[in-house]
Amino acid sequence: MIRNILTATMLLSASALFAQQPDTDIYLVNMNVAKDGKIYFSGIKNITHRRGYDNQPAFSKDGSKVYYVSYHDTLQSDIYVYDRNDTTTTQLTNTPESEFSPQVTSDDLGFNIVRVDADKGQRFYKILMDGSNEQQLLGTTDSVAYYCKVNDTTIAAAILNNNSMDLNIYELPDEQFIPLAKNVGRCLAVIPDGDNEISYVDKADTNGYMLMTFSLNTGLMGSVCKLMKGVEDYAWTKDGRLLCGKDGKLYMFEPAKPENGWTEIADFSKTIGDFYRITINDSNTAIALVAYTKDNSKAEVKTQTITDEPKEDKKSKRKKN
Repeated sequence: MIRNILTATMLLSASALFAQQPDTDIYLVNMNVAKDGKIYFSGIKNITHRRGYDNQPAFSKDGSKVYYVSYHDTLQSDIYVYDRNDTTTTQLTNTPESEFSPQVTSDDLGFNIVRVDADKGQRFYKILMDGSNEQQLLGTTDSVAYYCKVNDTTIAAAILNNNSMDLNIYELPDEQFIPLAKNVGRCLAVIPDGDNEISYVDKADTNGYMLMTFSLNTGLMGSVCKLMKGVEDYAWTKDGRLLCGKDGKLYMFEPAKPENGWTEIADFSKTIGDFYRITINDSNTAIALVAYTKDNSKAEVKTQTITDEPKEDKKSKRKKN
């Protein structure tokens, strides 16, 4: 059905001012969902624990590895992997370009990324685990900021449009697309057990962004709930509940019980501090949180027009030794 309503339109040119990437760390926390639905957390571990930018964690299919983006110099970013079994960290890419947003492919043999190329274009690629055999999947746009791989032939992508982002739904390989929404947030996700649905954040209301849905099967849009003020990152549990963070605390929203609103389920303010990005493994036994390094200046972060990651990466590039 989606192919019948797709339209081929020209993307607006997009650019964004460079801003200093914040110092961030990635924390792993064990997660246990009890039979009564309550969620318990234990075993907090900082897997990066250094000054600098470590961000955008993504679990492997079996949950044993965490892929993430890191700046280990001041020029560009690469993809690293943390092995939860032997607690080792390995660098996967070593290129003159910056790679962002690694997500493991369905065959578990590689991952999709957003790469900032030498001409400063931000393009969507598929590469193998060792960083080789790159394949550009979207050739019609050089302004991809964030994405969500819905299935093998459909991609939801947030496209830069001056100081905001537009959401397009692309059909591969011909790259026809639906221009779905304007002024969206960075967090795009597939809804577990949904009607081939994705979720995204509508940022029109600055007093509280709205979490929206779109069904690829029906072409219908809907709203889930309003996020807490200033929050645009969230994650779905496999049983269809939402988690988000604010002021070091983890909150849950149950779409089946909207009257309960956002309920605090964990307080990490003293152990982790202020976190924002959330990633949950497929089995819902572990959660990764991205937190600002505790001695990093939050005031500096809040002055950025557009928050972190590839759309701000306008640094000159050099090849690593």
